[in-house]
Amino acid sequence: MSALFFAVLSEAKPWLELLQAKPLSHSGKFRIFQKGSHSIIISGTGKLSMALAVSEFAHTLSKEERNQMKVWNLGIAGATTSELSLGDFFWIHKITDTATKRDFYPDRIVNSQLTKETDLKTFDQPVTKEKNVDRFLSLTKEEFAGTSLVDMEGSGFFEAASLYFPLENIAVGKIVSDHLEGKFCQTEDVEKMMAKTAGTLFEEWISPLPWVCVDEIETIDWPKVENFIQNLRLTETMKHDLKKSIRFFRLRNPKAQLPFPDESTKAKLESKTDLKTYFESWRNSLHV
Repeated sequence: MSALFFAVLSEAKPWLELLQAKPLSHSGKFRIFQKGSHSIIISGTGKLSMALAVSEFAHTLSKEERNQMKVWNLGIAGATTSELSLGDFFWIHKITDTATKRDFYPDRIVNSQLTKETDLKTFDQPVTKEKNVDRFLSLTKEEFAGTSLVDMEGSGFFEAASLYFPLENIAVGKIVSDHLEGKFCQTEDVEKMMAKTAGTLFEEWISPLPWVCVDEIETIDWPKVENFIQNLRLTETMKHDLKKSIRFFRLRNPKAQLPFPDESTKAKLESKTDLKTYFESWRNSLHV
């Protein structure tokens, strides 16, 4: 189960195409696209919109689903130095909200194909190093001191996500889109940069969290067993004991084929005693 939050469609588009997600019809404010257990949410720009989108999506999930959900925010960010190249991707290990002065510390991603990390500052409006640019907040070099990347959504995402999801499930990643020249990025440029990152990270995003255990007994073995025993009159207690034996077998033999009794012998079971003997023989084979 995975959820991916973007501010704008141009950031999300390459991921939507890879996932082949379809828009979800719902009564909420924000656009949600889904395929299977994977969701992509577009919030609109700004930390408030992002926080509200996280909250709205979280309320569509049960507590168990939240605990198993991988939750990412990806997007573009401006770099304060030309040493960071356009298109470079960074995981964020510290977020500072410049309005509230609060710091947030996302857990570091382990075993990712993309390994660069840096810090992020979230502002309430677009910022630039240039002077007197319409619709941009002009800041001096001194005001950018100690800052690597800047955006408008990171702190809103993380603060809201941490209210609903385990901290270890949450990650923030940003692509360098500009060097704060005071110009808005072109849609096609954003899509191109995001497509490159999506091609690398897509499989990482859709893969289960490593600490969320997938119960192969329930999802793989037991459906096969249910199909085999459908004409046998096993009691609920017998089924319960059989599942315990299968679990014992699987723990000792994680890659082995599950043993089944000879199919032809089922037709020869004429009494409860025959069934009990048949059943115990099967269970014994699982404990060898």
